[in-house]
Amino acid sequence: MMTKKQLSKKIERYEELIKLGQLTSSSLDYKNIQKKSEGKIKTLLNCERVMIFRYDNKKNILFREFQLDNKTEVVKVEVNEYTLMGSSALYSAILSFDELQKDLRYKKSPKYLRDISPSSVLYVPLLSKGELLGVIEAINSNAGKFDEEDIHFAQAIANQMTMSVENYLLFEKLQAQFIQVVEALADTIGKKDAYTGGHTKRVRHFAEMIACELDLPFEDMNNVKLAAVLHDIGKIGIEDSILKKRSPLTADEFEIMKKHPMLGYEILGHIESLSAVVDGMRFHHERPDGRGYPFGLKGDEIPLIAMIISVADTFDAMISTRPYRKGLPPMLAWQEIVDNRGTQFSERVVDAFDSAFRKTKMFKPSQLDKYKKAS
Repeated sequence: MMTKKQLSKKIERYEELIKLGQLTSSSLDYKNIQKKSEGKIKTLLNCERVMIFRYDNKKNILFREFQLDNKTEVVKVEVNEYTLMGSSALYSAILSFDELQKDLRYKKSPKYLRDISPSSVLYVPLLSKGELLGVIEAINSNAGKFDEEDIHFAQAIANQMTMSVENYLLFEKLQAQFIQVVEALADTIGKKDAYTGGHTKRVRHFAEMIACELDLPFEDMNNVKLAAVLHDIGKIGIEDSILKKRSPLTADEFEIMKKHPMLGYEILGHIESLSAVVDGMRFHHERPDGRGYPFGLKGDEIPLIAMIISVADTFDAMISTRPYRKGLPPMLAWQEIVDNRGTQFSERVVDAFDSAFRKTKMFKPSQLDKYKKAS
């Protein structure tokens, strides 16, 4: 017969399971869900560490991001019979191990696991209609090893997490389709101005680099992508003689060109669900020192998304070759962005851009010295 203490412990585990279900259905921010879920599952399974790996069916690998030495690294595990996790995924089976040193699959498992030198591990595949979505890895049971009750709860946990991952993947697919539609709309500008078409794609890339460095929330990351794609949509309303001009614009022509953020607002401003995206597009030519346009906003009056687009847009404009000028080398453009930190550009955004840029192949300090000597 179950003692009062055992009954109380079991009730607590079911309460934690309910909390996990509430958590996994409360958001579509996968990183946030992953982090909080791993904590809940750790409590549920009474173990030292839990990690959730997602499955990439095109590459047939399980993967998870790790923060190591202030760097983000992706650990990948192939789905095959040669590793512990790979076996669980391959056979769609919950697997528990407590004598790892004797198992050849442990010796071929990822380095992070071997560095821990665990006494027990439990693998729980996430399956949807027979299709693999991921694997939960639980390490070092505080009871010495994972028992039958742990495996029972692990199955319930897998059911909860599978629904969460399914919802996220569906949203991710719909979001990707939406962005493709938006890009198709933005490409209509490219029909008028070939520079703007390629420029839009590059600005999105640079904006995402900055946003990732800032570790923005899930919704803000999506808004940055859309704002980057749409930032020049107002140029649809600029006459071709100005948009396609192969020489520098006159002062009067530039005043007309400066209207494109407001024209973009007129096109998209009525869509309430895109308000943050529209603000990113509408204010991306504003400056912290108040010398931008169209409103002359200052400092914190300018939305963060707009400041991200501003840096990405300006950097690409500087490195791009136009009919009337050659593009700058990336190192000189980077220096220009850094030199205008706090005046033309947000200090926080420039710091994030600087950090992201230094991780790219474009960052070549020796070339900067060469350019300075040549000038």
